[in-house]
Parts: sequence; structure tokens; C-alpha cells
Amino acid sequence: MIYSATTEYAIRALAHIATLTPGERILARDLAAETGIPRQFLGKILHRLARQHFLDSAKGRGGGFRFAKEPGEICVADVVEAMEGVGGAKKCVLGLDECSDDQPCPMHDEWVGFRRRLMERVYSMSISDLGRNLDAKRKMIAAQGGTSPAADAPVKSDD
Repeated sequence: MIYSATTEYAIRALAHIATLTPGERILARDLAAETGIPRQFLGKILHRLARQHFLDSAKGRGGGFRFAKEPGEICVADVVEAMEGVGGAKKCVLGLDECSDDQPCPMHDEWVGFRRRLMERVYSMSISDLGRNLDAKRKMIAAQGGTSPAADAPVKSDD
């Protein structure tokens, strides 16, 4: 796990919302059921994403969550930064408080190059890209005759 569960769930939820019809709202309970994210944890994440202006929320009939701006305008790195904090990607992979070229952890040399490549990729992807990838994955699973109750969860094989 490179990011916290909060960040992973936020990205997974946003990717799922990106597969919906533009402007369509989804209830937190339905999103939790479809993604396999624990409902109460997801509710907190969604409200945090709304406070950060990634999502718009509405209560009552026809309520739920939808994007506050176009998912193509939301960079995955923006979500990571909102959830992990500024500099979150620069944290030590082993969780040490001090990890630098001057005071490296045992994984430092390997982690520096990997982190650079990861951040290049993360900064180049939008939530819209993730939604398209998720849609393609679902279509591939359906074409193979598989089912996935939580579309983002691993698909079990009968082999």
C-alpha cells in the first residue's frame, strides 16, 4: 500500500462516479455497495471530497454525490494531495520520520526512483481517465462471462 486507505478509497470512489452519466448523483450507500468500501468510512471520505470541492452533495429526494467540476479537470495527484496532505508522496516508504539522501532508510535508494516514476504517472492521469479504465475493465469482465458485485473489487475465478 503506497497511499493510506482513505486515499485509496477516495480514488476508487471518484473513479466509480466517473463511470456514471455526467451530472448523475449517487447515494453513499449505493456507492459503498457497488465499490465494496465500508459505508461509514466512505461517507466521511465523500464529505471530505465535497469540502475540497471535488464533489457536490445534496440531501433529500434526488440527492447524493456528483462531481463539482469535470472529472477530466481533476488530476489524480490533486486527490492524493487533498487526502495525504502536501508532500504526502514524499513520505518514507517505511514510515520513518527522517528519510533523506543524508539520512536514508534501508529502502531509500529504490524508493526515490519508484516514487519519481509514480508521481509522473499520477500527475498525468485524471479521474476521467480512471473512469474510462474502470469501464473498460467492467466490459472485459462481462465479455468473459464474469460478474463483479463490487466492480472495483477483485473478481473471483472458478478455476
